[in-house]
Amino acid sequence: MEYFLFDKKPEDSSGFPTTNRIILIMKMTLFLLLILVTGVRAESMAQKVTLSFKNAKIEQVFSEITKQTGYRFLYSNEVLKRASSVNIVVRNVDVDDALNRLTEDKQMRYKLIAGTVTVDVIRGSSDFPAQSVLIAQQDVPVSGVIIDSDGNPLQGASISLKGRREIGTTTDAQGRFSLNIPSLNESLIVSYIGYLEQEVPLDGKNSINVVLEEAESELDEVVVVGYGTQKRHEITGSVTSVSPDEFNGGVVSSPSQLLVGKVAGLVINRPGGDPTAGSTIQLRGPSSLTASSEPLYVIDGVPGASIDLLAPEDIASIDILKDASSAAIYGSRAANGVILITTKKGRSGKAVLNYSGYTAFESISKGVEVLSPGAYRKFVADNNLVVNGLENGFNTDWQDEIFRKTVSQSHSLSLRGGGESSTYNASLTYFNNPGIVKNNDYERMVGRLALTQDLFNDRVKFGLTLSTSINNSNHIDYGVFANSALYLPISPITSNDPQYNMYGGYYQLVGVGGSNPVAMLNQRHQDRQRNVFLGNTSLDVKILPDLNLNLSGTLQREDYDRNYYMERGDVSVQANGMGYAERSSIKNTDNTFESVLNYSKILNDDHDFKALLGYSYQQVIINDGISGRQNTFSSDAIGSGNLSFGQGDATLHYRDFPEKAKSQLVSYFGRINYSFKGKYILSGTLRRDGSSKFGINNRWAMFPSAGAAWRVSEENFLRDHDWINNLSVRAGFGVSGNQNIPPYRSMTLYGPQDSQFLYNGEWTNSYSVIQNPNPDLKWESTQMFNIGLDFEIFRGVLGGTIEYYSKETNDLLYTYDVPTPPYQYNRLLANGASMTNKGIEVALNAKIINKEDFKWNSSANFASNKNRIGSLSSNIGNLNVTQRLEGGVGLSGWTGQYVHLVKPGLAVGTFNTVKYLGFDSDLQKTIYENSNGEIVTSDKLITPNDYQVMGNALPKFTFGWSNSFQYKRFDLNIFIRGVYGNKIFNATRANLSRLDQIGTYNVLEIAADEGIFETPVASSRWLENGSFLRLDNATLGYNFDMTGIKGFSTARIYVTAQNLFTITEYTGVDPEVSLGGLSPGIDNQNYYPKTRSYTLGVNLSF
Repeated sequence: MEYFLFDKKPEDSSGFPTTNRIILIMKMTLFLLLILVTGVRAESMAQKVTLSFKNAKIEQVFSEITKQTGYRFLYSNEVLKRASSVNIVVRNVDVDDALNRLTEDKQMRYKLIAGTVTVDVIRGSSDFPAQSVLIAQQDVPVSGVIIDSDGNPLQGASISLKGRREIGTTTDAQGRFSLNIPSLNESLIVSYIGYLEQEVPLDGKNSINVVLEEAESELDEVVVVGYGTQKRHEITGSVTSVSPDEFNGGVVSSPSQLLVGKVAGLVINRPGGDPTAGSTIQLRGPSSLTASSEPLYVIDGVPGASIDLLAPEDIASIDILKDASSAAIYGSRAANGVILITTKKGRSGKAVLNYSGYTAFESISKGVEVLSPGAYRKFVADNNLVVNGLENGFNTDWQDEIFRKTVSQSHSLSLRGGGESSTYNASLTYFNNPGIVKNNDYERMVGRLALTQDLFNDRVKFGLTLSTSINNSNHIDYGVFANSALYLPISPITSNDPQYNMYGGYYQLVGVGGSNPVAMLNQRHQDRQRNVFLGNTSLDVKILPDLNLNLSGTLQREDYDRNYYMERGDVSVQANGMGYAERSSIKNTDNTFESVLNYSKILNDDHDFKALLGYSYQQVIINDGISGRQNTFSSDAIGSGNLSFGQGDATLHYRDFPEKAKSQLVSYFGRINYSFKGKYILSGTLRRDGSSKFGINNRWAMFPSAGAAWRVSEENFLRDHDWINNLSVRAGFGVSGNQNIPPYRSMTLYGPQDSQFLYNGEWTNSYSVIQNPNPDLKWESTQMFNIGLDFEIFRGVLGGTIEYYSKETNDLLYTYDVPTPPYQYNRLLANGASMTNKGIEVALNAKIINKEDFKWNSSANFASNKNRIGSLSSNIGNLNVTQRLEGGVGLSGWTGQYVHLVKPGLAVGTFNTVKYLGFDSDLQKTIYENSNGEIVTSDKLITPNDYQVMGNALPKFTFGWSNSFQYKRFDLNIFIRGVYGNKIFNATRANLSRLDQIGTYNVLEIAADEGIFETPVASSRWLENGSFLRLDNATLGYNFDMTGIKGFSTARIYVTAQNLFTITEYTGVDPEVSLGGLSPGIDNQNYYPKTRSYTLGVNLSF
């Protein structure tokens, strides 16, 4: 059965005024709003309509009433058949009168609830209870409750006897129903608009609880776009949506991890398993040389909202705007893409209480494979080597000493509900994730409250959202990893020798052999607290049936505290015998005000026109705080809690303190959408941004976009092909910008110097220029063309998207070396460089088996991107760079060694190093190829002249593959992802291959097997294949039948395994290394091993 819904809801956005000018605008706006609301209230008391139709379709009449009143209509195709042609002529009558005339002679009836008019067909009697379509008196009663997957009751759901639809009823406001049927051996058919129809065998039961799942029609799916929503088939740009059912399972410390591998072209990289570490995110390749490549997060319409304000359980959907035609509405912040997150909202109906919780058991998945104590002694003895150190008779596995097995947990409680004119949703989530390294952990508490209130007969809607996130974390010095691998396995952890008392009793090889990793772990303490609060208020006003105004204000505040202390026994010169402390406290604020006017009009049922006008103001203040440091403590008892307890040099106290900075962004934007018969769709946006971050000559810029779509499947020549459900082609072009740089980068800045001068008899600190001005500094600008093909065939059995994009970024920000004079400082940030990214993305989904008891759905994504640097020359004369070396490794003896080359014509991440040919066993030397093609030994190499391009750190393609199975009440989901065609420079392996220093350092097992005693040099010897395939997560769940169990609506238990295995040729700890910045793909001893976890969880609804 098909259903139709006329719905003219306003679109959401957000912002907050903070200056006098904005306050004045608000006052004027509120004054006009008061006038409008007064008029709206007076009009809404009457709700008159004027209609004139002859031999018209009833849906045309409904549409006209919607335009005049704003009421939405809900009806089935049976209504269309019953009233195929209607005549009605009324002038200025109440809506009730018009509806009575429209339905009285057609055996139909209607009901108005909260602005929605439900029209139904009467099948045999004219007098039924409000909640009943038809109750045929039978012999056996059956009753039950119909709810959605979140446990919310579904009012108006239809329940009928299979094979006899005339015997049926509908649910009341609590989702309850009661029906008399001939036998309890029958089956009931349960359906509801927007949900999948379900057949329920009674099997002798007289009471049932049914959970309906939302229908997954690609065409009717509502997608969140910038400042509003659109149906999937109306979109002209590239937008990918991810629902909670598709999120990654297991232990998730950040919402960004929910999307890893799920979206074609979106690379989310979180090296290692540190729960306190963030992720690097790139959408369709790197797009900047110095500015951030992080996409813009928009949460419930609030641009720039912190993602830390969300728990995974709070999220209803995530939509990714991938191309410029869809993201350009956000202008100067959209060059890296936009991630729109919609949170769960309250619903009318009875209160529903939900609980989600899990416990996870985590352990290290793979460590560094160095020599064990026995293997080390044997290797030393076999090669007649001497071991440094005084105490060598021990067996210590240093990695075992710093790692541990942990138990993580998450608990989330939410309450949602509402009445006819108000809704509420409140949630509280606690998450605790101890790291697999001792003294490292992360704890988070997230609370959210969302309220809405309809006013003046649904003409005004007030919304209030309050969110807070409290984050506590303990961090470690990443030097423990390199030292746990290097430190000799025959050395002790502690020693009773008095000479080690100055190190707190820990055994240390001062000057050689690194630092004791256990001492480093226990004597260096760093804790951080990060609290984020966001308050948002919104006001939606229906000025006219086709015209809505949205006002929104947001205040976001972040408080960050950091405490660091090195004990007096720490081996470092900075702290030994004194102790060393740092403490900082910083506040960041982000205030936004936005006003958006939406207009929507449908003409003759063929022309659908929508328009949007908006204004945005944002003010951001960062680094508003202070920091201090101190040393020379008489005791470690206080730590960094009281810096005045130290007796150190006063000049040390306030060095490198935070620099408070403020920036402002003012924007005007608009969008037009047009659709003709739902087949030919056009869209266009324009945004003008002004930012205080840039030079006075270039503070304003325009960001336009245009898109078009053609739904080929709606053409007459394809309508007879039933196997083609949807076929559409879309194309778009747009320009977006990147302003992710700190404030004041276009200005002259002065800073203190080490030197002093005598002034009035006193020595005074000197100041000089530390930054050159650039009044022409401007945005990075990204132009993108995107073309896509969407299809759905065989009644939804197979569907997908194929896209091609070409992205060109110009005026890239780059820091150039400049002469002094004429410049006062030797560095200058300027525009001029360029870069391109071109690629193909494919996303497929298939319903392979779709039977009543068994279902198998599969989805896959594939993305290939090719990056190229176009130019490094500046738009300022004489600032030309032909190439630049990046990726300094910094190993001992490798001073000035770089492994990356940034050069026009090459891609970001290009490895540039000496070509390694192998090991000459006769010469007992490694051999290489120099720039002339000659075979030479390491002592004949000339760097960087003999460097060659040896591969790239960026993968040739990425992929993800998800399979979900459902057998009766069991469900199983398996997700595999990976990358192909990238290289990794394994500097960790290089540093652990120093056989010539094995008396001081431990080495890898594979290095001992190679037997090369030559000092390692930077070369392609350390470049390895970084391709991998990972079984990322697998979840097995069971949904309990809660029929007859009081107080429970749904119950599900599940187990999840995370990071089960990885197939790769890479010899390091893990092939998933950092891919951000200009030095991607380097494993440089700062590894934190990934974890393997097993989770037991439960979901309950009451």
